[in-house]
Amino acid sequence: MKALTLNLEKIVRFMQKALSVPNFKPKLHNVVDFEDITEPELINENWVKIKVKFGGICGSDLNILSMNVSYTQSVFASFPAVMGHEIVGIVVETGNNVDNISINDRVVVEPLLPCEVREIEPCSSCKEGNYHLCSKQDQGVLSPGQFIGGCKDTGGGWGEYIVVHKSRIFKIPESVSFKEALMTEPLAVAIHGIFKKLPNAMDNVVVIGSGTIGLLCILALKSLTDCRIIASAKYAFQSDLAKQIGADEVYQVKKDRHIKKIGKKLGCKIFSPIMDDAYPLGGGGDIVIDSVGNSSSIMNSIRLTKEQGTMIMIGVPAKELIDWTPLVLKECEIISSHIYSFEKFNGEKHRTFQMAIDLIASSNYNFANLVTHEFYITDYKKALETASNKKEYQSIKTTFVFD
Repeated sequence: MKALTLNLEKIVRFMQKALSVPNFKPKLHNVVDFEDITEPELINENWVKIKVKFGGICGSDLNILSMNVSYTQSVFASFPAVMGHEIVGIVVETGNNVDNISINDRVVVEPLLPCEVREIEPCSSCKEGNYHLCSKQDQGVLSPGQFIGGCKDTGGGWGEYIVVHKSRIFKIPESVSFKEALMTEPLAVAIHGIFKKLPNAMDNVVVIGSGTIGLLCILALKSLTDCRIIASAKYAFQSDLAKQIGADEVYQVKKDRHIKKIGKKLGCKIFSPIMDDAYPLGGGGDIVIDSVGNSSSIMNSIRLTKEQGTMIMIGVPAKELIDWTPLVLKECEIISSHIYSFEKFNGEKHRTFQMAIDLIASSNYNFANLVTHEFYITDYKKALETASNKKEYQSIKTTFVFD
């Protein structure tokens, strides 16, 4: 099958160059290999084989390819790995122990590889239902890997076929298209983030960033809460879309003007430190969600969080230079959010992934509108260029499509 793979030797070579050459950034398509490889085989009779229909390109994938990533998670990866963890497709083979999934079912894949998938005694986190925090991602019947897309045994969404444990497969409702279902995985990330501190109707919530995750945070907040939503957007097309999907107000990023405008809107007095961005005080967001995870977005988030307010960090920072002083001076709380598992909602426990599917199925918004660009895997160079140059191509979600 045709696939885009990550190979350890090449990654190490680029990492070494990134460490030794200032401002080195490789061309993304040079970091992956376009190969014809053997289709993955069922791990055992509890597994299912899926023909991929769409394999999304995530911001985390782009960070890996650009070397803008922490190497912490390298201990939970195995190579060569087919990339891609946002996956929808059609079931083409099932193991003998799979009784609730049939050939030709349309499905979306939850790509995590915790203890249940590895068929081992659950770790402390998995026992508590926090399987997204699994500590045994290097054990069991699989090679190391936190996700499908980072494990050499499973394949990934940037290839034609994958194998998936029966516990990670969700059927797509008849009313939901493949393209809409592709947004399930990133929507689950957004839902898990907002449930870290679900706002009430009186709260002012600021969403920093209007890329895929930021937009999905807005959609989730609009669907599940009655809070006031204010967003920032780097580009004009993102600003327009954020307004369309439910943000009450959107401010485009331009130096620190958006900080001043949002701060004033939320009752702050705006101070102007020496050689630094504006510093709002006396108000701000009750909850500020950083959907980006770089130094600029983190410092924007800290500045716009009110005294003793809460900042939720969904974007994953690597080695960023941050001025944490405003956080301390305002006694803000930071809550990190990592992927998804279960949420408590209306007194009941719900699997985040199912919540995402249900929201897509019930929403008046067509989530397929967020899938702005599609490419065959043979056009991977153009696909990666489009996904990583949002301003030029006005891209939100770029995906590979397979026949």
